Amino acid sequence: MINKDNNLVSLNELSKQLNINKSQLSYYVSLGLLMPITVVGRMNIFNKEIALKNIKEIKKWQKESYTLEQIKIKMTK
Repeated sequence: MINKDNNLVSLNELSKQLNINKSQLSYYVSLGLLMPITVVGRMNIFNKEIALKNIKEIKKWQKESYTLEQIKIKMTK
């Protein structure tokens, strides 16, 4: 945990807490589906609540057979 009081987590910590492969989360970041709030050194830092909300939306839309590109469009509207 990076900063418990501010609800900030690293990608690695987010991956562990959600039991989602780190490379999958990194891919979401590279597509712009998951946005870090800052970068410290080479480490992406996320607001845990926002990241959880976005990941839940991504997973929901994937279950509905949307592609990641379609999901990106939905998330930017």
